[in-house]
Amino acid sequence: MGLDDFIPSESGHTGPQSQEISEKFKESVKKSSAGIKRVQKDEKKARKFDLLLASFLVEIVKNPKYDFLLNNLFKTINSGFSSNFILGLISLIHKPISQKIRELSKKEFNNFNYTKTFDSIDFYDELLDNELKNKINYWIEDIIDIISLEYSNIQIETLKNLFKNKESYFEILELSCLIFQFFFKELNINITLKQSNSYIDFLLKEVYLKITNLELEEV
Repeated sequence: MGLDDFIPSESGHTGPQSQEISEKFKESVKKSSAGIKRVQKDEKKARKFDLLLASFLVEIVKNPKYDFLLNNLFKTINSGFSSNFILGLISLIHKPISQKIRELSKKEFNNFNYTKTFDSIDFYDELLDNELKNKINYWIEDIIDIISLEYSNIQIETLKNLFKNKESYFEILELSCLIFQFFFKELNINITLKQSNSYIDFLLKEVYLKITNLELEEV
C-alpha cells in the first residue's frame, strides 16, 4: 500500500483513537524537547572550563620550567580528562590557577609562607612542616571544589570511567606525581617516587570517592 491508496476522512473527525495517538505524540515531542535542552545544558557545563584551561596552558607552555610536564599533560588531555580536573592538579604549582579556583568556589586564598632551606633536605612524612601539610590539604580541596563546581553528567561519567581504566589511571597518576615532585623540588625537598606515588594514590582515591558521591541529573 502506497500514499496513493490513502483515502482521507470526509467527515473531518479523527475519532477517539486518533486523538489519543495525537496526545501521546505531543507528549513524546514535549519530553524529547526537554531532554534535548537538558543535554545541551549539560554539554555547555562540560565545556565551561575549557577556555580557562586553554588560557593557563598558554602561560605554562611559554615558561621553560614547565617543559618537563608538557608531554604528560597533553597526553591526559587527549585521553579525555576534563579541563576542571586538570586545572585542579596544576593548581599546586601554578598560583594563578589556585587563586582562580578559590575565587570561583568563594573561598579565601591561603598564602603559602614556607621558607625553603638553602641546602636540600629529604622528605619525611612525620617531620612534614605544617605549612606544607596545609598546602597539600588545600590542593586536594581545590581539586575537589573545581570538579564539584557546576559539574556535568558527561564530565563525571567520563572521569569515573577513566579512573577505572588501568591505562588512563596510570596516566593521571604519572602526571600528578610529576606535579607533586616538582612542587617539593622547588622547595629544595627531595621526595622519592615511592613516597610520591603513595601520596598521589591516596589523593586520587579521595577524588574518585567524591565524584562517585555526586548526584547526577537525569539527561
